[in-house]
Amino acid sequence: MKPLTLRLRSQLPCVVDASMLVPQVLAGKKRGEIERLSMLGWNQSFVVGDVFAVAGDDSGHVVLEGANGQLIRVGAGMESGALTVAGNAGDYAGESMRGGTLLVQGDAGDYAGAGMRGGTLTISGNAGSFSGSGRAGEMQGMSGGCIVIRGDAGDRTGDRMRRGLLLIEGSTASYCASRMVAGTMVVLGHAGTHAGYLMRRGTLILADQSVELLPTFNHNGEHELLAIRLLLDSMVQYGAAFKRLARRRRFDRWLGDLGCEGKGEILLAR
Repeated sequence: MKPLTLRLRSQLPCVVDASMLVPQVLAGKKRGEIERLSMLGWNQSFVVGDVFAVAGDDSGHVVLEGANGQLIRVGAGMESGALTVAGNAGDYAGESMRGGTLLVQGDAGDYAGAGMRGGTLTISGNAGSFSGSGRAGEMQGMSGGCIVIRGDAGDRTGDRMRRGLLLIEGSTASYCASRMVAGTMVVLGHAGTHAGYLMRRGTLILADQSVELLPTFNHNGEHELLAIRLLLDSMVQYGAAFKRLARRRRFDRWLGDLGCEGKGEILLAR
C-alpha cells in the first residue's frame, strides 16, 4: 500500500483549516469520500477534491505535498499513524496532539504543538512563537509528547509548559520556558533574553554558556547528576546534536525563578 498523498493543486485564497486530514479521521474512507470532505477557510469552505489531487490508499500514513504555510492546524488532535507535511506548515501544527508522528519537512508557524498531550512532532526547519505552549488565553501548555525543532524557535517557546520534552537544535528568541510548570526543554543554540521568566518548576538545559540569566536565579554549584545523565542519554535517539550534548556530563545549576517559588532549574552545560 502507498501512503495517502494529497498534493496541493494551486495557491489558496486564504488560510485553510486542515485538521481533518489526519489518519484517525480518514481511516476506512474511500478516495471519493475523502475528496468530498469539507475544510473551513476564513469565510468559506473548500472541498478536499478541489484543493488537492488525491492518490494512494494507506490512510495510516498521510502525506500533504506542496504545503506553503496556508494550511493551519495540520495534525491538530492527531491520535495515531503518521502525517508528513512536504513543505511549510501554518500556525497551530500539531495542536492538541495525543499520539502518532507528525513530520514537517520545512518551517512551521506560531503555536506549533500547543496543548500537545502525546505523540511526536518534528519540524525540520524553524518554528514561530509559542511552540509547545497553550493557545492564547489558556493556562496550560503542552502536557506530554515530544517536540523536536531542527532550526530556530521564536518568542515564548515552551510558555506554560507542563510536561513532555521540547528539543531545539537551533536558537530561541526571548522568554523561552517562561512560566514553565514542569517538563524538560533543551536549547542547543543561543537562548534569548529572559530565559525561564517566572519559571515555577521543570528543567531548562542550555548548551550555550554565554546566555545572560535573570538576576532572580541563584547559582547552585557545578554538578554531575545521575538523573541528568540518564535524561541526556534518552535524547540520543533524536539526532547527532543531542548525542554530542549527552557527552557533556557536568553542568552549572541555577535555581529559580525566585520571583515565582524558585523550584525550577536551568542547567548550563560545561
